[in-house]
Amino acid sequence: MAKNRENTPFPLRQYYTIYGGLGGIIFYVMLFVLFINAEQDALYGQYIQSVQHKAESLYQDVSRDFLEPRGMTFEQINPFDTTMHRELRNEIDGIVTHDFALAKVKIFSSRGITLYDHTAPQQEGLISSTKDESTFLTAMQGTVVSKFKTESGRQLLELYLPIFNRQQNHVVGILELYEDVSRFKKQLHFALKQALLLPTLVFIIFNIVLFLIVTKADRIIAKNTRFLVDIRRKMEKYLSPSAVNAIYHSVSTRDEIFQGERQEVVVFFSDVRGFTRFAAKQEPEVVVEALNRTFELQAEIIHRHGGVIDKFIGDSVMALFPGDNAGGAVQAALAIIRAIAEQSDKDFRVGIGIHRGSAVVGSLGTKDRRDYTAIGDTVNIGARLCGAAGTGEIILSAPIFQTLELSLQEQFSQTRTLQLKGKDTAFNVYFRKDQALTKPTEGHGTTA
Repeated sequence: MAKNRENTPFPLRQYYTIYGGLGGIIFYVMLFVLFINAEQDALYGQYIQSVQHKAESLYQDVSRDFLEPRGMTFEQINPFDTTMHRELRNEIDGIVTHDFALAKVKIFSSRGITLYDHTAPQQEGLISSTKDESTFLTAMQGTVVSKFKTESGRQLLELYLPIFNRQQNHVVGILELYEDVSRFKKQLHFALKQALLLPTLVFIIFNIVLFLIVTKADRIIAKNTRFLVDIRRKMEKYLSPSAVNAIYHSVSTRDEIFQGERQEVVVFFSDVRGFTRFAAKQEPEVVVEALNRTFELQAEIIHRHGGVIDKFIGDSVMALFPGDNAGGAVQAALAIIRAIAEQSDKDFRVGIGIHRGSAVVGSLGTKDRRDYTAIGDTVNIGARLCGAAGTGEIILSAPIFQTLELSLQEQFSQTRTLQLKGKDTAFNVYFRKDQALTKPTEGHGTTA
C-alpha cells in the first residue's frame, strides 16, 4: 500500500479543486454575504438619514410657509380651527405630493393629536391610537424608529421621526412616514452591482488562471512521477529491492546512503551445474537466453518465499532472507529443484547452499561505484556450501537445520562433514539429494 502511494503522483489538481476551488468559492460566498450585510446596513443608515432630512425639510417648509407668516409655533396649531386646518392641509399636500412622493404621511403633535393624515383625513383632530405605543414614545425621546410592514401586497418602510424645534432644541411633534421599499431595494441592488462586479470578475479570472497553472503543474508532477517510477522499476531489474529501498530512503531522509549495519540473515546461494559444458556448445545468445530463463524462475520462487535477490554472479544467484525465515529459504530451495527438474531443458541443474548467521549489510565499493550487499563470514560459508553441493543437492548448515520445523528436518536426514576452505575445523552439514537428478559435477566434492 505504501509503495503504491509512492508510485502515485501527488493529486495536485484534485486537492486544488477540493480545497482551493470549492474552498475558495465557499470563502467568497461567505465574504459576499458579509459584504452584502455590511453594505445593506450602510445603505440603510444612509437611507434613514435621507428620510430624516425629508422630515426636517418638511418641517422647515411648513414653518416657513405656514407658521412664521402667522406668528405661531408648531405646538400652537389648533386642529379644530377649520380654516387653519384646511390651509395647513393644503400646504402639506403640496409638499408631500410634489416633493417627496411618499406612500403615506402622518403628522402628530407632541400630545398625540393627528394634525395631518395623508390617506385618512377623517382621522385629523383625533388622538392617535399609536400615542401610547413604544414606537411613538421612543420617537418622542428624539430617536428615529423604523420597521418594515406589508400593506396591500407592498412592502413598506414605516418610520417615526421626531420633529425638532431647533431654537428650543426639543421634540414638538412626530412625523410618521411610509415609503415603498422598492426604492431602497433599487438603490441597494445598484450599489451592490457596482461594488461586486469588478471583484467578482477578478476572482473568476484569478481562479481560472490559477486552475490552468495548477493543471500544468499537475501534468508535470504526473510526468516526473511516471519517469521516476520507471527508473525505479528498471533499477529493480539490476539492483536488489533492498538496495533500491536503501537509495529511496537515503534520498527521502537525506541520510548517508548505505550505512552498514550488522543483521542476522539467511544467505542462499544457487549455482548452475553443467553451465561450462553447455556454454561451450551453444551460441552466446542461446546461452544468455537459457541462463536468464533459469534466473527468472529462481527469482520468482525466492521472492514468493520472502527472500530478495542480492545479485547474480556469473551463473550463480545470491539471495538474502530475514534471519527468522530459514524455513522460507529451505522451501524456496526445494521448489527451485522441483521446478528446474520439470523443465524441458535438461541441460541446467543447480546445487544450493544455505547458511544462517550474522553479516554486515550495506554498501561496498568506491565513492563512484557501490554495490549494496551482505558481507562477512556467514556469506563466505554460504558460498562454500553451495560450491560443495552436487547436482540437484541442497546443503544446509547446522544453524539452519536446527531452526526448521520437524517436517522439513525429516527431508534432510543425511549428514556429512565438510572441510571448508579457510576453516581449521570440520563443518557438519545436512543435505538432501534427489538421485534421479544426479549428474556428474564439475569439480564439486567434499572439500570446498
